[in-house]
Amino acid sequence: MSDAALTPLSRKRPAGGALARALLALGVIFFPLGVTLPVMETTRFWIFKDSYSLIAAVAKLLEAGEWRLGAVIAAFSLGAPVMKMIMVAALHARPAGAPGGWLARWVERLGKWSLTDVLVVALLIVIWSGGGMVAVASQPGLWFFALSAVCLMLASGLIVRDLAPGRSQA
Repeated sequence: MSDAALTPLSRKRPAGGALARALLALGVIFFPLGVTLPVMETTRFWIFKDSYSLIAAVAKLLEAGEWRLGAVIAAFSLGAPVMKMIMVAALHARPAGAPGGWLARWVERLGKWSLTDVLVVALLIVIWSGGGMVAVASQPGLWFFALSAVCLMLASGLIVRDLAPGRSQA
């Protein structure tokens, strides 16, 4: 019997390897910064400034009675990325070459929504900056949120690739 046949699954390299682990860790670190730090700042009449984080925006919407909009933004800005982080971490724990199954399919589906929020916020900034007495500027929260989404997207791609059928163990 060969050494490869005697090697337990737990000794095989995790799906995605060290690069996926680093990207996953960065995504997990950047996400809370992205949702709690201000995403945008508005300036009215060159004097009055307001900053908004994603969590504060959801809270304001709920406070104003906009339950549906607040729930949609919370689901896609907060819920979907957290679910994706958990799923990607669970997939990363599997050895490379093991089947990904339904979890890998769901990670790929969630991946399609990864940058949706960032694009919407960027579009709002462009629209609101178009003129008038209100100026809008991006803030660090937007960049941390975008970095988190990109890190999770790259990590999940590496991990799902390693779990693809027929992929040999490296």
